Amino acid sequence: MKSKIGSVDQTYIKIQQDAHSDAVKLLQNYASDGDNTDLKSFAQQTLATLKMHQEMVENIASGASDTSPTTTTEPAAASTDQSNRSAPVPGANSCTQAQAKTRIEDTGYSNVSALTRDDKGIWRGSAEKD
Repeated sequence: MKSKIGSVDQTYIKIQQDAHSDAVKLLQNYASDGDNTDLKSFAQQTLATLKMHQEMVENIASGASDTSPTTTTEPAAASTDQSNRSAPVPGANSCTQAQAKTRIEDTGYSNVSALTRDDKGIWRGSAEKD
């Protein structure tokens, strides 16, 4: 199989699929039924990122040409549609302010300013388009 990152070993893909599936189940269970509040909170916060990684592995396994979990060209800020896969995911959008600004500009926005990270780790700010 070929992907945008080159040839991918099928055994490795299967191992990654199984590992991500097990990890998602483990975190889901602990996030809902865990007995340690700190670990339960960690599981809840980490689950979105882990599911995003699982989706990336599944995209590679299916031979998708783009293995990124956000394949739409619609910017997150342009829609309130719940199916917008490019929308920020709490806890999963870890990047620096400069990286966030570059990513926003790469989607066609200009005059990006006042970027601040909210309590869920999502960058928020002002920008113009067209």
